[in-house]
Amino acid sequence: MYFVPGTNIVAYILTAALLLVAVVNQLAASGRIRRNGFVGIRIPPTLASEVGWSAGHRAAAAPLWIGSVLTAVACVVAQFSVVGGIPCIVLFVLSLAGSVVAAWRGASRAIDSNSGGTK
Repeated sequence: MYFVPGTNIVAYILTAALLLVAVVNQLAASGRIRRNGFVGIRIPPTLASEVGWSAGHRAAAAPLWIGSVLTAVACVVAQFSVVGGIPCIVLFVLSLAGSVVAAWRGASRAIDSNSGGTK
């Protein structure tokens, strides 16, 4: 086994950042953080209405938590791997991208169903 110096820092920062995003997302999904321009997933469907905001954050919760766990595991493994922190970075980006796609779909569906299917 190899130990790659500096990977600890990358692992801790990426895991902490993704967990912070997941916690903020959970707070927004539960209604503790209202629609705003500073914190949360700020894409057009989530900013369109409170219904879209809540639904989008609820839809993004699973990909974010799953991504957080997978990123944490990858970062632990990466500390003893030759490839270093590359898997951590890839999983971090994929987790964020997957959660944005899920939020977009969830918020759009909620807005469509709330408006009766008309835009």
